Amino acid sequence: MSIQNIKGQILIGTIGSVLLLLLPVQNWMQFEIGFLEAVAVVTSAWSVWLLSKNSPLGWWIGLVGVLAYTWVFYQVRLYGEVAIQLFYLVTSLQAIYSWLHGGENHTEKPIARIPPRWMPWLLGILTVSAIGLRSLLMAMNGTAPFWDALTTVASAIAQLLLMQRYLESWYLWIGVDTIYVPLYASRGLYLTSFLYAIFWLLAMGGLQNFKRLYSEQKQRQPKP
Repeated sequence: MSIQNIKGQILIGTIGSVLLLLLPVQNWMQFEIGFLEAVAVVTSAWSVWLLSKNSPLGWWIGLVGVLAYTWVFYQVRLYGEVAIQLFYLVTSLQAIYSWLHGGENHTEKPIARIPPRWMPWLLGILTVSAIGLRSLLMAMNGTAPFWDALTTVASAIAQLLLMQRYLESWYLWIGVDTIYVPLYASRGLYLTSFLYAIFWLLAMGGLQNFKRLYSEQKQRQPKP
């Protein structure tokens, strides 16, 4: 992507961020948007955009969105999402170190691919964990317990994969974001629902960018 395109995205993102932060003070809106949700949306969007560009700065900015969303989701009783935000807090701090010092001799960690033998294990963990979490959320009188559980577990796995800069993490994020859009809209979090539609597009871009960077890495590796 050219420098001009990146500058254009930054300009559009900045204008959009300012407008979103001003929405809670507008009386003409047909649905209420809390300032904290607006902050969470803006910082989360910038975070995912930076991560899709393979920039470690995205993890730092994402920490603000994580803290804001922890409270937002608690207010609407999406307890699984509260738990995943706390998980994001810890793993984001770990990811900062991993991306910057997880390579050979504590150098920056390169993009990698998941070993094929991992796939059945990941699918099994996702299935068993989602079923168990669903039962817990039902006992807590949580809303949409199945979808809340499925997205929570899938997001946790995607986060762990992205921490290690695995290309396949973006496939999982695409699937998760597809579910999140209607889930959040059903709870009245329309701005967040719109955000996850943007996340879906960013995840598609992140997948393509990681594929390109991985290919470039392979080409630079010395041949045996």
